[in-house]
Amino acid sequence: AVVSTQSTGEIILNSIQFEDTVREIMTSPEVQAMISDKVDEMFTTPQGLLFGIMLNKDKIKEGVLISVENAGSEMVPVISELVKNSEFLDEDRLREQIDRLITSKLMEMKPKNIIAVVKDMVETELGWVVVWGNVFGGLLGLALEVVVVLKE
Repeated sequence: AVVSTQSTGEIILNSIQFEDTVREIMTSPEVQAMISDKVDEMFTTPQGLLFGIMLNKDKIKEGVLISVENAGSEMVPVISELVKNSEFLDEDRLREQIDRLITSKLMEMKPKNIIAVVKDMVETELGWVVVWGNVFGGLLGLALEVVVVLKE
């Protein structure tokens, strides 16, 4: 068995390609739209109106977008280091949190909910049993009828 020397945090960061993911998020149309909306919102305040007289709103948006993208790139090493060394990502602690989550979800399940989930699963699976049962039953009935007719 190969023993990994990476911490749980490092494994998680590597598996999600953290730096690329942050870059994609910071440059996504959704984030850029949020920033644009916030700049527009800022220009509706009295201070923003004053800025609007002196500065071009589109230039400010462009500058803020670039600053946010750069901030995202600068945050990656800091966040990565925090995640790598985080006590919250200890394997035993993660297992315990997952166990608590599953237990709490199971406790939330009422018998009525469980019956509905099982019924949905059974209906799906048994639906095919009924279909194939009818097909094979029909073929068997047809074969027996042929045998009876041929014996007469």
